[in-house]
Amino acid sequence: MTFNQKAEVHDYDAGGATGLIAGIEFNNDGTKMFISYANRFDNSSVHFINEYSLTTPYDVSTKVYAGDSERCVLTGTDGNSIYDLDISSDGKRLFVVSRNAGTDDDQDGDKAYGFDLTSPYDISTCSLASETENLDNAVFTIGSNAGDFGYTRNGSNVLNNLEKHRLQSVEINNNGSKLFLLFMDTESGTVNGRLYEFNLSTPYDVSTLSIVTSAGIEIGTATQTGVTNPAGMRFSPSGKKLIITSHAHGGIKRVLQISLSKGFDTSSFTIDGSRIIGGSGNEMSEANTQTRAAAFNG
Repeated sequence: MTFNQKAEVHDYDAGGATGLIAGIEFNNDGTKMFISYANRFDNSSVHFINEYSLTTPYDVSTKVYAGDSERCVLTGTDGNSIYDLDISSDGKRLFVVSRNAGTDDDQDGDKAYGFDLTSPYDISTCSLASETENLDNAVFTIGSNAGDFGYTRNGSNVLNNLEKHRLQSVEINNNGSKLFLLFMDTESGTVNGRLYEFNLSTPYDVSTLSIVTSAGIEIGTATQTGVTNPAGMRFSPSGKKLIITSHAHGGIKRVLQISLSKGFDTSSFTIDGSRIIGGSGNEMSEANTQTRAAAFNG
């Protein structure tokens, strides 16, 4: 891995809140780049996804802001911080997640949303199509290979400590039959990431999810094979490689690589190791203050 380019993508009103980049995605030929932001900006009550044209495919230094009219306005989201985004392989559907970081008993605080696009990769045409409900219920987050978060719960499966279980990344497979959600676990001292795999009974409809108990990945905190505050993930086009960013790993920002025996199937995997991103001797001369989003070309 070698460092190639950088770009600033803070196209918002300087008088408003800073956007805080949370997710990145490209179209299928690398001529468009899409950025999600954790915070609202332009003094708006809703979140946006910005679009950029790249004059050289996948070269982020050649970005040109497409303009406010080309944004996706995430109407219908709950107002919590928006994190990662993903776009389906046909460019007709867009997915984002929002996280709960402040309420310990809100089962609907972590959410995944699906948006339809009228034209492929034209995010200005986005409209809310589906969303999860009560994702933090035990039905969706307990019993898989991702391990069980340190909840307490009552007889109705209502869980507590939910502010320590934060949804931060999303991926969907190529035919829309599987959804992958990555949570940060701040309750456990030995596990900091839980990657859940779900089946979607209706392709691309996130409201039809059911957990795959024979799959999922529990990710520890070891320096070379773990994560701390996993903020983003991305599958390779074949689904057999997975990278996960560590937003903070003992002050060192890393990217973790995982190999899957079968594409988009987390039931069998190998953790390959991690790589420091940023700082002298680590590809970038500048310090990397916050590693968040990731994307592959192709």
